[in-house]
Amino acid sequence: GIRLAAATADAVFTNARTLEEAEGYAASLREQVAQQGRDAVGIFPGISPIIGATEQEAEEKYQYLLSLLTLEQALNYLGRFFDHHDFSQYDPDAPFPQLGSLGENSFRSTTDQIKRLAAEEKLTLREVALRTTLPKGEFFGTPEQVADTFIRWVEQGGASGFIICGPVLNEALEDVVRYVLPILEARGYWHQDDSRTLRERLGIARRDHHDRQTHHAA
Repeated sequence: GIRLAAATADAVFTNARTLEEAEGYAASLREQVAQQGRDAVGIFPGISPIIGATEQEAEEKYQYLLSLLTLEQALNYLGRFFDHHDFSQYDPDAPFPQLGSLGENSFRSTTDQIKRLAAEEKLTLREVALRTTLPKGEFFGTPEQVADTFIRWVEQGGASGFIICGPVLNEALEDVVRYVLPILEARGYWHQDDSRTLRERLGIARRDHHDRQTHHAA
């Protein structure tokens, strides 16, 4: 994971649940990148923004999305992180099951996070499945609040940029573009410049031919 990224990657996708987790991961990665004598690696957390004109509207949107989600769907989604484990065999209202090393060979950072959260908060399987499938997260609230969160994560070193993942991808992306980007642009944190390459937009340094041959995860 981090060791491979530090040695070879230009950018990494992360799944930090909070800014604190994002900062911790970023600090570990940057330390190892420095040890490799390399330039900075871009860090791009996947986020699921839920945006409303007011906090109440955002909450109503979240509750509506929850109402569309069945337990079967949530358990199936959870299972994909644990080698497609069948969670329907457990009592959904019992504590999250002990799974040993299951999931360590697939989405290890995500499964470690799920196990830790379940243990710390004493969550049931149902609660874990619903939270994993439809997380509320820190990118929740009014456009101004979500813009503040974008800025805070970047300024405090938890992210170089973001990957919009859902929960309803098209709507989430449209909300960010329509409501949040104008705020970020007004504050000087985003601008549209079609003349730049994708690499330049992401702030990733160009590599020469030798670097591309030796950095296989780049």
